[in-house]
Amino acid sequence: MIAAVVPIKNLNMAKSRLGDVLSLDERKELVLAMLRDVLSALTGSALITDIFAVVDAEFKAPKGFETIIEPKNRGYNEAIIEAVSNKRIKSAKSMVVLPADLPLLQSVELDIFVSGCSEKGLRIAPARDGDGTNALLMSPPDLMPTQFGMGSFFKHRKAAVDIISTVEIVNLPGLAFDVDTAQDLVDFCKNKNDTATYTFLKESGVLKRIINLEFV
Repeated sequence: MIAAVVPIKNLNMAKSRLGDVLSLDERKELVLAMLRDVLSALTGSALITDIFAVVDAEFKAPKGFETIIEPKNRGYNEAIIEAVSNKRIKSAKSMVVLPADLPLLQSVELDIFVSGCSEKGLRIAPARDGDGTNALLMSPPDLMPTQFGMGSFFKHRKAAVDIISTVEIVNLPGLAFDVDTAQDLVDFCKNKNDTATYTFLKESGVLKRIINLEFV
């Protein structure tokens, strides 16, 4: 069993870094659209057997997710602690942690990322900025505490070296592209695609409004 875990922040707090270009309602809809794209990639994977969302009691996860309820959002790493304590995750051979903001993620990339995972090992897919972690595969699921946040790629790699002999770094375009900043959003809008995220941005008028903006 390879379990996928997607922590989902309360929508009222989601994507605050996009507050200069999107309203709260637009940010909420963007998060839900990206989540649909992530779920589509997960359900299309040939190797991932179970799909979990870690959510607070107010959020109703889309059909396709099994839910792990935490009393309230305490943070990304705390959501993973909640997941690892769940008996369904404990019984898995491996756990892959994914954020909900990977609109270009492909099922084939997920299968490449998780294929051939060992009984004890770790794989990291860095974000395109080289600083963040966009996917983390741990075998077993409780191999080590996660350290998501600023500098998480380097923190995860350093922590893993103390536990296992080999840490695998996997670079794949859909896993690398997350939407955290206004420039990320502009970059995404510049390349037409058939994702739920692009459809939302186009139909809502956001794409036309921001596509020619540039941010430092």
